Amino acid sequence: MDACHRSRDTSAMSDINSLGVAIVTGASSGIGEATTRRLARAGYKVVAAARRIERLEKLSKELAQEGAQALPAQIDLAREEQTQELIDLTLKTWGRVDLLVNNAGYSPASATEQIKSDELLDIFSVNLLSHLQLISKITPVMREQGSGRIINLGSMAGSVAAPLAVPYAATKAGIEAATQCLRLELAPWNIQLSVIIPGFVATEAIDSARERGETLRQDENNPYRSLMFSLDHFALKQLERALQPDDVAKTIEKAALATRPKARYFAPRHARLQRGFMGLLPDTLRERILMRMYGG
Repeated sequence: MDACHRSRDTSAMSDINSLGVAIVTGASSGIGEATTRRLARAGYKVVAAARRIERLEKLSKELAQEGAQALPAQIDLAREEQTQELIDLTLKTWGRVDLLVNNAGYSPASATEQIKSDELLDIFSVNLLSHLQLISKITPVMREQGSGRIINLGSMAGSVAAPLAVPYAATKAGIEAATQCLRLELAPWNIQLSVIIPGFVATEAIDSARERGETLRQDENNPYRSLMFSLDHFALKQLERALQPDDVAKTIEKAALATRPKARYFAPRHARLQRGFMGLLPDTLRERILMRMYGG
């Protein structure tokens, strides 16, 4: 199968009034899928990018039945050449890119010393480097157009520490810092950037992380075993009141449609207060609270 695959059924890709052309990464499930649905229904022509083409094609067909447009694109964002193929596909199909939603990302469920170097590189490639690669390749397109909008997905994990989440937290903190810098760097060409900072979201990624960590969780010689069980219990409790993917997608849609988009959006909005409160605490007190919260 081609690295960047699109469905041959283009009958639904008729020219209709559109808000513009959007690329959404990580679109086969969770926040990415919900965002694709919302943007397509709002009037965007969406290129839905992810590795799982079957899910993307199913999503595209569902939206086509509603009169919305979503083009499935199979892509591995950890491979730079496929990043360019995604942009080329979008330009060939619709001639421009008005909105990029950088959503792809995942997290292991293990301590830093237990992550192999190739997996660590893959996490950074998918969660951070692919975002920056897409932005760097899309910037000339948006500059030529005279405008564009980029929305990056951060996380509360980027500023509120948690054990066994080092690479995920580092990449999410990195994407938030990068967004702040890029707002200044790209402002002269009317390219606007926002970062969405969600709280705990109920997605497939949580189950996937738990599955990846199951062997370590059952290993009696694992020095982090007790902490893993505590964090697992914490996550299950959080799921009882977790955000749904569409809650975050709604915030992304708001940022996409805003006349003057904010630099940061929190989902839910009170997450801003939670982060602000934690940031005001002395380091030692904050760490004690967090360790008690996580059960460490």
